Parts: sequence; C-alpha cells; structure tokens
Amino acid sequence: MSKTTKIKTPARYELVMNQLMEAAERLFAQKGVAGTSLQELAEAVGLTRTGIYHYVKGKDEMLETLVKGFTLETARDLERLAGAESGTAIDRLREGVTNMACKVAQHPQRFRLLLTSEGAFPEALAKQYRTARKRTLTALTDLVAQSIREGSCRAVNDEMAAFSLLGVCNWVAFWYPHGEKTSDLTPEQLSSQLTAVALEGLIAGRDASGAGGIAQMIGLLREDIDRLEGMIVTD
Repeated sequence: MSKTTKIKTPARYELVMNQLMEAAERLFAQKGVAGTSLQELAEAVGLTRTGIYHYVKGKDEMLETLVKGFTLETARDLERLAGAESGTAIDRLREGVTNMACKVAQHPQRFRLLLTSEGAFPEALAKQYRTARKRTLTALTDLVAQSIREGSCRAVNDEMAAFSLLGVCNWVAFWYPHGEKTSDLTPEQLSSQLTAVALEGLIAGRDASGAGGIAQMIGLLREDIDRLEGMIVTD
C-alpha cells in the first residue's frame, strides 16, 4: 500500500480515520495499548510516521475517540430521550435501548476493547469514561421510572431494571455475530428484536378483566400501590 502524508479532502479524512480506528481496535486487542506503536498504526493504513499526525496526535487521542464514539454518545442520546416531552416514556425507552444495542452490534470488537482497556486509560480520559457511564445509568433509570409512572412498565426497582437493560446491550459484544441463528441479522434487525425481548419482562401486560381470578387482581392492585408509593417518594 502506498504511503501518504497529506489530507486531500474531508471524505478522505473520514475514510482514513475509520481505517485508523479499525486498525487501533485490532492492534490494541492483539498487543495492548501500551504494546502498540504509532508506527504500527501508521503502517496499517499506509501512512508514514509523520503522516499519521495529520489525523491524530497520539494513542491517547485515539482512545478518546473510541470512548466518545460509544460511551459519551450513548449518554447524550439517553439524556435527550429522558428529557423529551413528546411521545410516551415507553417508546422513548424502547428507542434508547435499541440505539444502545445497535451501536454495540455495529462495532462489537471496538466495544470489547473499551471494556478490557479501561485500566490503560489516562486518568483524565478514565474520569470522562466513568462520568459518562454514570450519566448513562442515570438517564436510563429515569426513562424506566417515567415508564413506570405512566403505567407502561411494572412497578419494579427502576435502577435494577436499568442495570439489566444495560447488561443485555453490553453482552451483545461478546456473542454477535457468531451465533448460528443470529449471524445473518443486521445490527438494526438484531437490536430491534433484542429490545423486544429485553422489555418483555418489564412492560406491564395488564388484564384487568378479572378473568385471571382474585389472585391476579390482587397482584394488579399491589403493582398499582407500588407505583403510587414510588410517585410519592419521587415527589
């Protein structure tokens, strides 16, 4: 591959940056962040050692790009959905979970790298990463709580439910696309189906007709009481 040192167009810049990120996730996974040199990253995409500085300042900046592409964007997306006033809370929760799962499915190796390389982050980046993860949990918990208050979800512990949904999305990085019956699914198809499964146990499937007998009606009343108590605590 011929080597270049100049950025010719915005399109080329984006192309080379994507190639650099792919090379970084591959080499970082194989050799570790500390064991990968900028020279190796440059050669992987056909750049000179000097040419790579037209794109990145160093490995720390590449790590920061990876973190922003996942953790920070996810936090912002969930905060946007949690703060929205239009639409139902359950629809916004469904959108948020779907977006998270799709992002992981699109770049599973990159996401695994973030999880396993946290200890190699510079302190400033590690702080950003931890803060973004906390923001993600807070916003997702808020979406679950909103869904509970509107009656769309069962009256469960909202933070526990948020942790469960995060776990479902994160775990995608460790099995997709290697499953025999999931490898043919696109990230979009996978995330949509996964969200439906993940929310199935949370969504309130209420049958207030009384057909289920007294025990079922008592269960519904208990859910309503739990929901009311949660609203009182929130207020």
